[in-house]
Amino acid sequence: MLHIQDPNYSNSYSLHEALIKSCSSANGGKGAYAFVSRTGAELFLADVEFEKMLERGIYNLIVGIDEITNTSTIERLSDFQDIYQSLEIRAFLHNSNNSLFHPKLSYFTKSDGGGDLVIGSGNLTAGGLRKNREAFAIINLSQDELLKIEAYWNEWLVQSDSYLKPLNDVDVLERVGANSARARARQDYPISPTQQIYADEAIGSDDQGTDESQEWSFQESNLVLLAEIPRSGDRWNQANFDINTFENFFGATAGDNSQRILLRSIISNRVLGNIEVRPSVSVVSQNYRFELEAAAGLEYPQIGRPIGVFVRLSTRMFIYKLFMPEMDEKYLDIADWMNANWTGRTDRMKRIVKPVGEIRGLLQNSPVYSFFMV
Repeated sequence: MLHIQDPNYSNSYSLHEALIKSCSSANGGKGAYAFVSRTGAELFLADVEFEKMLERGIYNLIVGIDEITNTSTIERLSDFQDIYQSLEIRAFLHNSNNSLFHPKLSYFTKSDGGGDLVIGSGNLTAGGLRKNREAFAIINLSQDELLKIEAYWNEWLVQSDSYLKPLNDVDVLERVGANSARARARQDYPISPTQQIYADEAIGSDDQGTDESQEWSFQESNLVLLAEIPRSGDRWNQANFDINTFENFFGATAGDNSQRILLRSIISNRVLGNIEVRPSVSVVSQNYRFELEAAAGLEYPQIGRPIGVFVRLSTRMFIYKLFMPEMDEKYLDIADWMNANWTGRTDRMKRIVKPVGEIRGLLQNSPVYSFFMV
């Protein structure tokens, strides 16, 4: 099945979700990717379905280090390898100046002897897995087809053995260190938008919780949701939404809890919290909800309702900021604007969706606006 990952395509399906779905029914697998970022590694290797797969079998991953993959990424990959006994990761180190290690694929084995091949243009980066325009295919493999792929793969591994290095290899660490240095140097010179995305991925500034990259920025055409968050008993951090918002803004499908909503809270100007990968939970009571890390540990206000401002970066990928009564300077401005522009019933939670360009003035002087890209 062919899939197009496109932030402006209503029927978009992400490579991230495809990989996780294959993991959920697999007993192991193998993969090779040209570029890996720290964020991309987190999205794939830290998912609960990937962890469950490793309880059933082994996953072998080969990562390219010609560009993008940096010291921070290799350190995080090493952490995962220490955590998971069934995960083996090697770097592909070659000395060919006129070629790149450039594959992007995973194949997974299933209990019936068959499997899945997930292959396409996306790398293990936040862009490749979620935000970039990519094309990929999920190919169901019969037992015979999987056996042929395994034999082909193993033959390639044997002939490539001299290029496959452990992550702590001295030459590997030298190469990824050079990648980091080159990416930082690019920041001092005018480069194209595409080069900028690659450079930002390579810097790995997620280490400090701050991500300067274009991957988490937005433009005038991006949609923004302003939503009152209900109390919902003692667990208001599990924010409830109506089905229209759940499906038409967040891109979730009621009853399909296999989808992954990618959230990241805005802490302050250009500073983001952890990446939150959430299943889209819908229950028989017709509650449609996502857990918000930014609300964890906060008491629900006695007066007024928290307001969440969610900016859609791509299909099921968002940055958001919670504005709390008596805590955030912009709260009253946002609340007043919502009161003036709400056209629904007075007994319902206010939920308003607008293009960023229509409410730029409202967002200015708030941490949300610091991610606006002219």
